[in-house]
Order: sequence, then structure tokens, then C-alpha cells
Amino acid sequence: MFFAVYDDEIRRLRYVNCGHNPPVLMRANGNVERLGATATVLGLFEEWDCEVVDCELAPGDVLVIYTDGVSEAGEREDGDSEEFGEERLIAAIRKQQRQSAAEVLDGILNEVQQFSQGEQADDMTLIVAKGK
Repeated sequence: MFFAVYDDEIRRLRYVNCGHNPPVLMRANGNVERLGATATVLGLFEEWDCEVVDCELAPGDVLVIYTDGVSEAGEREDGDSEEFGEERLIAAIRKQQRQSAAEVLDGILNEVQQFSQGEQADDMTLIVAKGK
């Protein structure tokens, strides 16, 4: 699970990541941060603790939250193919970085679909937010 709350007035994103793929935060200057795990998978252990992390979403920053259907696109059941992967995802974000959030989302989906040759083995969920 990845859960986040954004306060637009102070540009603060507060999040917890309980074993989800780490969302990608591409800063306006091109630097990449991954919003990694702050706790173990939710519901797996009887004793559980979670850290809440704060970060700023500055003008021009792009936040991409995605499911494994995006990063694992292209992988076949026989394991004989290559995944889209996080590095290709970052490259796709970088290509669209100056565009609107909707255009970044469309650009990523187009790249994933081209890479996987139109075959979709898993659900793909993408959320894109851009600092203004």
C-alpha cells in the first residue's frame, strides 16, 4: 500500500509506503528520488509499525505512482522476455517532464504499450502529479 496526503498551501507531501513499488519523484532539475518503503507490507505481521515521511513537491517536480503492471509490462508467463522496468519508466518521465500531468501519464502509457507490443498481462495503474 502507498498512501499520501498533499497540502497545497505548504507544498508538503506526507506518505507511507508499505511494500509498494517506490513512486518516482523527478525534481524539476532532473534529479530522481524514489519514495521507498517506510514499513513492511500491511497485514503480514502481527506487530507492525509505520513511519510517515514528509517531502516537498516544488514547481516543476513530477510525482509518478505506479503499480507493478507498469514496471513489469512486457514480461511473459514463460519468463522469456524483458520487463519495462524502472529505468525505462524514469526515461519516459524525463521525456515528458515539461508537459502537463495528463500528458506525462499519456506519454508513459504509450511507451509501456509500445514496449509490450500491445499485450497487457496485468492491470496498470498510474497516478501523475506535477508541482505548479
